[in-house]
Amino acid sequence: MNVGNPPGYLLKKINNALCSAFPDEDKLEMMVLYELNISLKEVASGRNLKQIVHELLNYCVAQNKLPKLIDGALNQNPGNYELKQLYSEEFKIPSSLLSILFPLPKNIIKAMQQAYQACCPNNLWNDWEDELPDSLAEILKNLDDIPQSTENEKIIVKFVARLLKTGDIPKPIGYKLKKWLEKNANNPSDLLPQSSSQYQTCQQPNLDAQPYLLVKLDSSKQYHQQRQPNYLVSAWFIADLSNYDYSQKKKAILLGTPPAHGESEGNVFSLKDLETLMEFFLTRQIYKDYSCDPIIVFVLPDQLLNHDFERIKIKIRFYERTIGSNYYVYIRSLERFKHFFKDIHHNPEEKQYDKPYNTQCIENWKLLNSSCEIQCHDFFVDVSNFNNHNKLLADLEQRRSKKKAIALKSNTPPCVNIIEVINESATPVALWLKKNDFKTINCQEELDKLLNCKINELPEKVKQQRSEAFGEGNKQEHIGHHLALLWEDPYLLPPQINYTTI
Repeated sequence: MNVGNPPGYLLKKINNALCSAFPDEDKLEMMVLYELNISLKEVASGRNLKQIVHELLNYCVAQNKLPKLIDGALNQNPGNYELKQLYSEEFKIPSSLLSILFPLPKNIIKAMQQAYQACCPNNLWNDWEDELPDSLAEILKNLDDIPQSTENEKIIVKFVARLLKTGDIPKPIGYKLKKWLEKNANNPSDLLPQSSSQYQTCQQPNLDAQPYLLVKLDSSKQYHQQRQPNYLVSAWFIADLSNYDYSQKKKAILLGTPPAHGESEGNVFSLKDLETLMEFFLTRQIYKDYSCDPIIVFVLPDQLLNHDFERIKIKIRFYERTIGSNYYVYIRSLERFKHFFKDIHHNPEEKQYDKPYNTQCIENWKLLNSSCEIQCHDFFVDVSNFNNHNKLLADLEQRRSKKKAIALKSNTPPCVNIIEVINESATPVALWLKKNDFKTINCQEELDKLLNCKINELPEKVKQQRSEAFGEGNKQEHIGHHLALLWEDPYLLPPQINYTTI
């Protein structure tokens, strides 16, 4: 990116991205004030938002503040798809690294300047101005101008390694950067022989774990207001699944509901309360020391499996964000949970099936994970190929008897019978569209494209589709608006509780 004299096409892209991230003048004004410490009204005006942004860009180009503006915009709205795409393309930085660095922690720019200096060959550094760039965007632009050496590591990889070695970055971000290097560097051990052990010893327990937010909704037959269904809502924070046992409640932290609704488990809420609840759950201080955002798992009655939970909006800082574009969001069946626990604590005198249900769930999950090198489209069963749900169930049972992994896909919302098949067969993963009356896209083709990946890559692919869809502001059709991902990990269970519904 030519930040000193950007071409017109680039200014247009930046204008579109800023309008997408800050869709009204008030939000744009707050971003400019907080990030550039200037008043928007003093530097830009116009009849509409695009004109205002155009004048703002002209001002920033003239004052050499365009890199800081782009940094600041992504800092204030790091989940915006158009901003991330622009930043990634123009500054040649992987989006996975952007997700780690933004929002930029306070004072991290000094560590970035040190890392940048260490990456500059001495002869190049002497030729440049003594003043260090004061934004990540400008640092990345300058790094891109450095001729690639004969070494086999990319300059951005070296920059991340140097950034880690400064030691002046928050521990959770340091851990994420270390993991990023392990995946993206050709020889990570050569880059981080010391910093690796340094970050290993300074981590808090479980800092490297993937946390989960488990939210259970159970139908309440007792509480109905004006024919509005109500649900008993409970939520738990599980920090480390590898060190978790559902029977030990101390390994899971019960999250209280907002004070206005009381502090006890099992409070009654309607679906319209969920935005407030999720914002409350996701802004708790408990998350701040962990290196990863929590994976959100909704445990639901079957009648809610097609509800748009991933489209819930929460407000973080000053902006609303859709949870499906910022977090991995899975759904699970509460009915399956009930049968799972029932088989664990079954009465020996009761009639049992050939194999306990919980054992079947675990075996199917293991089969799926053992198939992690196989492309999803090679083993996902298409529901539309069966005109009878009993035939579908028989096909799944036959595959399972042959020790084959099973998973389902559907370009239509599953009916009651299909959901029963999913539960009865203990299918571990299912992907479907909650809507398929598209006019401009072929939903079957789009779904098949999505499954052109390995099973462990599927959650990321779904999240990307959601990010793209929500980033478009509902202006065009996109399957990302309507994807449901059922992800039944039998090792992720809520603490042992009584499942009797009142």
